[in-house]
Amino acid sequence: MRLGFGLALVYALLAGCGDAGKVPEPNSDGLIPVILQTDWYAQPEHGGFYQAQAKGFYAEEGLDVEIRPGANLNTQPQMVALGRVQFSVGAIETLFMHRSRNIPLVSLFPYFQHDPQCILFHKESGIETLQDLDGREVMISPGSVYTDFLQQAMGLELQLIPMDWSLARFMAEKTFIQQCFLTSEPVTLRRQGIDAGVIPMSESGFDPYRHVYTNEALAEQQPELVKGFIRASLRGWRDFMEGDPSPAFEAIMASNPQQNLEVMADILEQMKTYQLTEGKVDEGEELGQYNLARIRRVLSQLEDLGLLGTEVTLEDSIATGLLPQELLVDRPLP
Repeated sequence: MRLGFGLALVYALLAGCGDAGKVPEPNSDGLIPVILQTDWYAQPEHGGFYQAQAKGFYAEEGLDVEIRPGANLNTQPQMVALGRVQFSVGAIETLFMHRSRNIPLVSLFPYFQHDPQCILFHKESGIETLQDLDGREVMISPGSVYTDFLQQAMGLELQLIPMDWSLARFMAEKTFIQQCFLTSEPVTLRRQGIDAGVIPMSESGFDPYRHVYTNEALAEQQPELVKGFIRASLRGWRDFMEGDPSPAFEAIMASNPQQNLEVMADILEQMKTYQLTEGKVDEGEELGQYNLARIRRVLSQLEDLGLLGTEVTLEDSIATGLLPQELLVDRPLP
């Protein structure tokens, strides 16, 4: 994702209008209505939020949370900065890039310890590591940080094909390679009898979190509301991953009828297999945890790639005072 300075200026001007820290008055049930804007249609990859909503965890914190789905919304950061929506989700490196353009966003907690972006390939292609992509055609998002990292930091020469979000060429060509989500395309292919290979992008050495964020004003002016949202969300994710996911599945299908129980169960299993939410437990990772050393490395990598404008600091970018302190560690990286 690229942020033009003209667009960033518009964002900054808009973010300065109004009071983004204000929230609506309580509704008839005495709950404060807030909005969580997701980055795709309702799906199991957002299951913990739907679980918290369906089981009343948000209500127990005094919140009436509307989960608002949306696909390919480039305006998410703008809406959060303005306070039009209170919370959103995405890749943490994007937040850092916005902050470097003076967009007042702040990260609250990670719901995925590791980003599910990966490379998808046919097992007979001979690919074993990301280095094996050198010189090959790869369908991938040309403007993504991952693409820059593969080419600049790893020195790979890729013949880039812009993403079309389809599996048609992959299914037709045994040499075709493309970017995908660990939880999505491999599940679709297996259900059609194709056992494809995948390599998580995190194996490149660029290993960001997927997170929930808000605007600075809300974090500063409504800390107890934000803490309640964090608590309920993490409780929902733990319940979704370790308990009965049915409440979330039902809510997801109500929002997105294209989902079905069998596919969602497969996706959930994929999330567990790759330890997306709890991370590498044997290395001390857990649900909702931020390792400050990892965040510093991501910031340094973005700086090296020339993707940051003004200086971005960890202290300004992460709401460390709102996340439970046991979920903040500063552990040396392996």
